Amino acid sequence: MDETSVVVTGVGFACPQGVGSTDVFDRFVEGANAIADERFGYPVALVRDLDVEAVMGGKKAARRADRVTHLATAAAVAAVEHAGLDTEAVDRDRAGVSIGTGSGGMATAVDNHTVLLEKGFDRVSPMLVPMFMANAPAGEVSQRYGLRGPNLTISTACASGTHAVGDAIDQIRMGRADVMLAGGSEAVAIDLPMAGFARVGALSHTGSRPFSVDRDGFVMGEGAAVLVLESASHAAARGARGLAEAAGHGRSADAHHITAPAPDGAGARLAIERCLTDSRLRADEIDYVNAHGTSTQLNDAAEAAALHAVFGPHPPPASSVKSMIGHLIGAAGAVEAAVTALVLANEVLPPTINHLNPDPEIALDVVPNEARESKGLRAAISNSFGFGGVNAVVAFRALP
Repeated sequence: MDETSVVVTGVGFACPQGVGSTDVFDRFVEGANAIADERFGYPVALVRDLDVEAVMGGKKAARRADRVTHLATAAAVAAVEHAGLDTEAVDRDRAGVSIGTGSGGMATAVDNHTVLLEKGFDRVSPMLVPMFMANAPAGEVSQRYGLRGPNLTISTACASGTHAVGDAIDQIRMGRADVMLAGGSEAVAIDLPMAGFARVGALSHTGSRPFSVDRDGFVMGEGAAVLVLESASHAAARGARGLAEAAGHGRSADAHHITAPAPDGAGARLAIERCLTDSRLRADEIDYVNAHGTSTQLNDAAEAAALHAVFGPHPPPASSVKSMIGHLIGAAGAVEAAVTALVLANEVLPPTINHLNPDPEIALDVVPNEARESKGLRAAISNSFGFGGVNAVVAFRALP
């Protein structure tokens, strides 16, 4: 690693496993099932114990932001604290934000549409647009810390968080920023989007069982995660100890179907291969895959096909944390990237829980049901694949 490399110096979660950093990772390692609620007859995974007023700085500020922004802000605060980053001491012209979201403040949009229909045009909130716009989370985090560098919002369905991390890596590599707060946020466990996912046959009635023969769809979750990314030279100058190197990323399109993945995993394979090339990693150096693993029949099979195409008959262990927290849509890749960085720092693989009936057609080591210590990890990748045929992969390399 040289001084132009990018390192992860902190992570923050506001997800169904909790709000925080390493304590939340401990819950993933424990295999804690955070899918504990139900909405509209479907299981869901919600963020509990979030003090929104404390996070946003008061009741008025909390009311003037959608939950998607509450979650992103909470995750950013946890990440900055975890990194020990003094945001007033950095060059804030060279510190930026990159946050992905699939739908932005959809709850605000849905609520105000109801107001429009029931009470009329003049009763719609004047805060509607700044609350539901997709770049509200990135804007709030930027404002919170006075970061005047690149301010990016990525919306690529379930790949949004991973794309946001990849774009942040590029901003630092290209010399446009020294520090980036990168991640994703989503809060769509509400009636309209859940009805849409249910109608397309994507939601599970029973639970999240990635790579199991009896999987029947994903569980809707909400949440956010943010990673603090810094140039290696910037981190070294302030004495920060990194968790992992953010080695690179890859992306592709299936060009196949608006919701279904290419059955042979060709697009996913291409994204993984491009990620390895960008990261200057060989396939045999990857010791862990944080799988997209949605628990849908088509997606899990396509991802398995892609992993076999890249890694051969014996791919590295590949677990899905969606078994514990459901699918966070635009935030999923951010949560999973943060988990992957912590996997390398702690040398332990989180499990795929609920894995009682393996699919004989999917020959993967999914770290079933219990975490696994794994010393000497060299590198890992995190996969995200979304509606629209978008594929995104980010790689992390262990630090000495």
